[in-house]
Amino acid sequence: MNKFHITVTQSLLKCCLTVALNRSIMRLLLLLLSLLFGLCVFGQEVKIGDVTNKIILGDLANNRDLAFGVKNVLEEVVQDAGYDLNPNSPLEITVDILFFDVKKNNMQIAVYSKNTDIYSIIARGTLLKNGKKKKHVLAKGQAKSITTATLVIDEGGKFSQANVSSAIKKLCEQLITKLKI
Repeated sequence: MNKFHITVTQSLLKCCLTVALNRSIMRLLLLLLSLLFGLCVFGQEVKIGDVTNKIILGDLANNRDLAFGVKNVLEEVVQDAGYDLNPNSPLEITVDILFFDVKKNNMQIAVYSKNTDIYSIIARGTLLKNGKKKKHVLAKGQAKSITTATLVIDEGGKFSQANVSSAIKKLCEQLITKLKI
C-alpha cells in the first residue's frame, strides 16, 4: 500500500468514528432532554368543589338538578381546557348559581309568528388554594333561540334543554377563563 491509500483510509476511519460519536452524543442528549422535559411538564390538577344553587325566586329556586348539571358541565369544560380532575388537589373551584331566567319576546302578525327566547344564567366562581380564597369572578352565559312559524303551537312555556345546556356551557367556559387557574 502506498502512502496515499493509508492517508485516505485513516481519514475515512476518522470520519466514521466522528459520525458514530456524534450519533451517540445526540442520542444521549435527546434522552437527557426528554427525561428533563418529562419531569418538568405535568398536568395541572383541579378539584371541582360544591356547586350550589342560590337562586331565590322562580321555578329553579334551590333546584338540585340545575346545580348537578352545572357541576357536570364544569367538569367537562375543565378537562377540555387541559386540566386534570383530582379530588385531592389543593386547587378547588366552587360555584354559586345566582340567577337563571328566560326572556321571551313574541311577535305575531296574523298567522305568522316569531318567538325569541334568551336563556341567561349568572354564577359566581371561586378559586380556592389550600382552602383559602385565591380569586372569585362573576360570569354570565346566554343562549338565544329564535323560532318562526306560520302556525302557533303552544309548548306550555317549558325550557328548551338544548338552550339551557348551551347557556351553562358558555357560563362554565367564562368561569374557567376568568379564574385563570
